[in-house]
Amino acid sequence: MTLKKRMFRAVAFLLFGAALGAGLLLLLGVPIRPPVHARPCRECVSPSGTPERESDDGHEKLGPAKPGDWRFRFQETPQDFDDYRRFLVNWKCDHRTTFYIQPLGEAGTKYREMLERMRVYAEAFFGLPAKVLDPIPMFEDTLDHKRGQYDADMLIRRLAKRRPEDALVHIGISEKDLFVQGLNYVFGVGERRVRCGVYSLTRYETGDLPLFTRRSVNLLAHEAGHIVSINHCVVYACVMQGANSLEEHDSHPMHLCPIDLQKVLLNGGMDLKDRYRKLLPLYQKWECTEEAEWVARRLEK
Repeated sequence: MTLKKRMFRAVAFLLFGAALGAGLLLLLGVPIRPPVHARPCRECVSPSGTPERESDDGHEKLGPAKPGDWRFRFQETPQDFDDYRRFLVNWKCDHRTTFYIQPLGEAGTKYREMLERMRVYAEAFFGLPAKVLDPIPMFEDTLDHKRGQYDADMLIRRLAKRRPEDALVHIGISEKDLFVQGLNYVFGVGERRVRCGVYSLTRYETGDLPLFTRRSVNLLAHEAGHIVSINHCVVYACVMQGANSLEEHDSHPMHLCPIDLQKVLLNGGMDLKDRYRKLLPLYQKWECTEEAEWVARRLEK
């Protein structure tokens, strides 16, 4: 057999194998997507320096995970500050300046007051201007009729096509229930590769406005944290902990641990105490009493 024929047969075999593998994945219900890689701003260098690290005083270290907890189900590796800086792809720069909140469907009307709270919280928490965009219709093609839920991954792909050019973070807020493959539901998903996320407030609804506020802004901080390259926290009690349930979500604090706080300070170019001074009046106004007292103690140090 000539070399040319052998090469032709090898290529044909590889193509057949790829097609067969794709077919098996489809039969198993595994979604096939083209790879998408996060791209840093081509015109700006990543932030340098090492922001002040807060002491561990007042921060709770996590003990062993309990059955049912996120950490019990998912074994994740800690992301230290050096790892974060080394692999950082999304940061505040001259071209990625703004945090955009996109209401979907009826969310703009139903959650008007909460969306404004989320906007001012994003500014204080991440150190960049935030805007609530005009509502747009829900992407109904993302509805799984059998489940009665909307596919969060599909929604992110739709939102990514509408992402403002100067967005560091672009998040959709919905009143519809969300899911991803392999999970019964999700509160939200943040995708750093496209700087977009989508979140549902429907499972957070309660007549207790301070609690609803706490849940909503915690969701925003957590998922937007993923978009700016922060992984789940597995070391401290921290807003970046994963949650398997509403009960577990409610048990997490609103603040960042010393490691993740250092990451946010680097990303947004913020001063530690100045950031706390902006957050404190929000917690006080919204009657998030426990967190307001915690922040006040930090400012006394």
